[in-house]
Amino acid sequence: MNSQSLFYKTFGRNYMCGCGHMAKQKTLFIINKCRGVYTLDKSRDYCPQCWRKAAIKCAWCGEIILPGEPITLYTPREGVTVPEYAVVYKEAPLQLVGCLRWDCADTGASRAGFWVMPGKVQRVASPLEMLIAGVPSGSSEAIVVNDISDPSETIPIDD
Repeated sequence: MNSQSLFYKTFGRNYMCGCGHMAKQKTLFIINKCRGVYTLDKSRDYCPQCWRKAAIKCAWCGEIILPGEPITLYTPREGVTVPEYAVVYKEAPLQLVGCLRWDCADTGASRAGFWVMPGKVQRVASPLEMLIAGVPSGSSEAIVVNDISDPSETIPIDD
């Protein structure tokens, strides 16, 4: 990872991204002490700096949520102190953006959307909402969601 990143930093071509910034094809970056390699996609819509700025912290565990990751939208109980870094999805009732990690979300059925560029929630039907809406009364059909982190297996909801 480091040698490839060094090669691209030294010899790599700069590309103009849709965000207006210049970027290399591959860039080594660090977010919250986690190292990674950002690779420009074919559309080159966003540079690594914009992608890093779009990263947020989970309102419940404080871990990083990157663009493209599935999210939850939980309402805190009364008396719970909301961290300053928490991202509010809705004010009434208060809904905070959280991650879908094992130690944080109740279940995979809690997935309510995805954190997408340029740093916003793309709301999708949760697996439970899909089940309720998709099974006609008296039907024996089941709703199967193979991968809750795959946006192509979702039903988008307009806000």
